[in-house]
Amino acid sequence: MKISVVQSKSEGSNEFEIKYDDNLKYKAKLPFVSIENSFNLEKLREMKILDVNGKEIYKTDYKYLDNLGEEFIPLKYLITGSQKFNQLLFLSDNNDIKIYFEENAIWKNRYVIELGEKRYYCYSIEDGYIRHFPIFDGENQVGEALKSNVVIDGRDEYYCYLKDGYGNLCDGIVALMLYLDRAEYSSSYLVNKSYSLEKKYSYNTNNKYYDNEWVKNNFGDEFYKKVDSDIEVAKEKISHPVKSFKEQLNELPDSKRKLLLFVLIAPWVLIVISLLIAFVVMVLFR
Repeated sequence: MKISVVQSKSEGSNEFEIKYDDNLKYKAKLPFVSIENSFNLEKLREMKILDVNGKEIYKTDYKYLDNLGEEFIPLKYLITGSQKFNQLLFLSDNNDIKIYFEENAIWKNRYVIELGEKRYYCYSIEDGYIRHFPIFDGENQVGEALKSNVVIDGRDEYYCYLKDGYGNLCDGIVALMLYLDRAEYSSSYLVNKSYSLEKKYSYNTNNKYYDNEWVKNNFGDEFYKKVDSDIEVAKEKISHPVKSFKEQLNELPDSKRKLLLFVLIAPWVLIVISLLIAFVVMVLFR
C-alpha cells in the first residue's frame, strides 16, 4: 500500500490531503503560526483529521503532566534506558494512536507509533535529498516513510510504502507524518511559489536499520523519479529567482493583487486630480 500526505495549502493555513493507494481518504488541518493572531500554545499542538465530507475523525490531545513528568529529568534515559518526548495522542471513537520520540541511549533514538499495546518503531536516516523512516514490527521491516528535502511552492509532501497485512497501521503512519510536519517541518513562514533544496546526511546507530533499496525492491522507483524531477525544478527556480513585475503580480491571490494595484494607482490618481483642481482654480481667478 502507498500512503501519501500532501500539503494542499500552506499560506494562511496548513492543510493536507491524505490518500491510500491514490484514493482520497482523509483531510487534515494543522496549526498555522501567524503574527496576526494571539499566541496560544495549545493551538500550536492541535491537529484534526477529517473524512472527505469534513467530519472529524481524529483530534489530538497533548498531556501536559504526562510529558512534564517524562521529560523533566535531563538525560533520564541514561538511567532508565528509555525516555519519551513530545507524546501526542490522536483520539477517535474507534481508535487511539500515540506518537512520541524516544531516546534509549546517546545517538540511539526512534519515533514510536503505539496502537493499544502494540508498538512500531521508526528510525530517521538522512540520505541526500531524502529523509527515510524505516518502520519495524519487532525485527522485521514492514514499511518506510519518506520525506523529500526538496520543497516546491512551500508545500511539504510525505509518502509511505507499507507491506500487505499491515492495514491496521495506516492511520498510525498518517499520525506520524502529521506529527513530524508539526514538530519539524511547519511551513507557516513560507509562501506559495517558494522553493527549498537541502542535501543532508545522518551518521548514527539508526543507519544500521536503513536499506537504501527497500522501497525500490518492494514498490518500484516512482517516488525517487518524482524527487529527481522536483530537484531540477527547484534548481532552475533558485538559479533564476528574479521574475518580472507582471509575473509576480499574476501569482498573487486576487484580493492581494487588487489591494496592491489600488496602493500603486491611488497616489497617481490623487496627484492628477490635485493638478486638475489647481489648473481650474488658476483659470477661474486669472
